[in-house]
Amino acid sequence: MNALSLLARVGLVAVVATVAGCSDGPKFAPVTGTVTHHGSPLVGATVVFTPTAPAEGVGAATAVTGPDGRFQLQTNLPGGVTHTGAAHGTYKVTVSKFVPPSGMSEEEYTKKAEAEQSPNKPYSPTSSVPPKVEFVPKEFSNLASTKVEATVGSGTNDVQIVIP
Repeated sequence: MNALSLLARVGLVAVVATVAGCSDGPKFAPVTGTVTHHGSPLVGATVVFTPTAPAEGVGAATAVTGPDGRFQLQTNLPGGVTHTGAAHGTYKVTVSKFVPPSGMSEEEYTKKAEAEQSPNKPYSPTSSVPPKVEFVPKEFSNLASTKVEATVGSGTNDVQIVIP
């Protein structure tokens, strides 16, 4: 084998290795955290990390807070692929929780909604059940107005979201 042929093969191997390295897609890392509202854990809130610079294979990561306000993100991608955590990058963060309108408990709301959906009740295009309302201020719940950002990198990522 001559030197030119050997050099061509080495170059081809280098190109294939580089291309193969690029096709692995984004890197994911675990992301956990806590959401508090007025110093107390915010239970049952939806946390969404939306990429500030969308890229192929990188989607929003979501979680729901538990009884202690803690969350653990996961990213759902097309084709039923789910990753624990989020892809490396910078995200705008929103927190949302819908609650019954003022003066109505969750139990009262559920009873009213179930009664309206009763199989014995005829269909009605109007509802006597008022819509739930956003509990979290728009500075945290609205993607266009949130000021909360987080950067996900390699290793452990723990994000504290404090809603005054």
